[in-house]
Amino acid sequence: MTTYLNRFALLTALAHLTLELSANFLPVIYPTLIDRMGLTYAQIGLVALVISLSGSLTQPFFGYLSDRWRTDWIVVGSIVWVGLTMGLVGLTPNYQLLLLLVGFAALGSAAFHPAAAALAAANTSTRRGTALSLFSVGGNLGVALSPLLVAWGIGQMGASGTLVVMPTALILAVILKLQLSTSYQTIQQKPQQPTAAKTKPTMSRSVMVSLGLIVLMVMTRSWYHLAMMTYLPEWFENQGISLVVAGQILSLFLISISIGSLLGGPLSDAVGRWPVIVGSLLLLSLGQWFFVQAPIFWQVVLASGMGMMIGASFPVTIVMAQEAWPRGVALASALTMGLGWAPGGLGAWVTGRIADQTSLGLGLTWLAVPPLLGVVAALVYALLQRRSVTPQPDKKIT
Repeated sequence: MTTYLNRFALLTALAHLTLELSANFLPVIYPTLIDRMGLTYAQIGLVALVISLSGSLTQPFFGYLSDRWRTDWIVVGSIVWVGLTMGLVGLTPNYQLLLLLVGFAALGSAAFHPAAAALAAANTSTRRGTALSLFSVGGNLGVALSPLLVAWGIGQMGASGTLVVMPTALILAVILKLQLSTSYQTIQQKPQQPTAAKTKPTMSRSVMVSLGLIVLMVMTRSWYHLAMMTYLPEWFENQGISLVVAGQILSLFLISISIGSLLGGPLSDAVGRWPVIVGSLLLLSLGQWFFVQAPIFWQVVLASGMGMMIGASFPVTIVMAQEAWPRGVALASALTMGLGWAPGGLGAWVTGRIADQTSLGLGLTWLAVPPLLGVVAALVYALLQRRSVTPQPDKKIT
């Protein structure tokens, strides 16, 4: 018999894959845009910054709306929006319009993530980590497949090959709408918790502190993640590895993140949330230190293992945020995914500055520090959670 978790979580994972498939191909089209528009590397960097700010900082707003509107409509509408806007990227005649287009497209991503994360975890409490793992894996696979799809389209039609994401997004959006609506109606017919259904979401001081610590964990991870993605090919190329092979190692790194995302959620259901975060971030820091010192073969092995550690914490931090504020799961998810990812680009820039002033090796060595800050935040979070559930001694009656 098909269970809720198997069917509904897989649908939200497919939705996540569809959205990321439509949105993560820009590195493939950049060489064409550079030749056609005469863009500099700084201008390409500005494109990435616009996407990051538009897609991250607006997520809390969309999370607030998702706690009040039908999430299935938001999920499907976001996929259509991103597919249509990103499909036009290859047709943009000038740089200004390109910035405007990707900025609007990122709003669709910002709307999608909190709504879809809340939908993925809906109606399940005992296996929420597993549900969010499937959701994360879908997104990671979409990120990996997007350049392949659009590269094929460019090979067939030139720059206008970005149009291939349009029919892909629209067809899958229709399928998802039909399937998600049925599942959504099933959820709505189930008895709702009276406090969650009728009480306006409010955030107590303890919830604010807990969410703040979770966001800090994500910030440290995103610093490491984006910096490693940015400089990994350059690191291997500097050691005499061809750019093609360096790109393959980067692909291995990204695939490992997907594998880690699949394992992290179920593991957190079994052993707890914060132990998975502490373990993964601690291993990430240790692995990074050995990575810089190791021979090339072991660097590849360590890069794969560190990718798994990054992915393992993806679904767990979202679940932690939802459990910290169950009355506003979409907004809690948005704070984690939006604000948590916002400083990632800044962290990569800091790493680059260190590398410019010293060497890339030293810059990558310093990447062992951010995960340690995340470990501290996770331990403080665990201490606060333990205090909140510790029963107080009964007072004696005199």
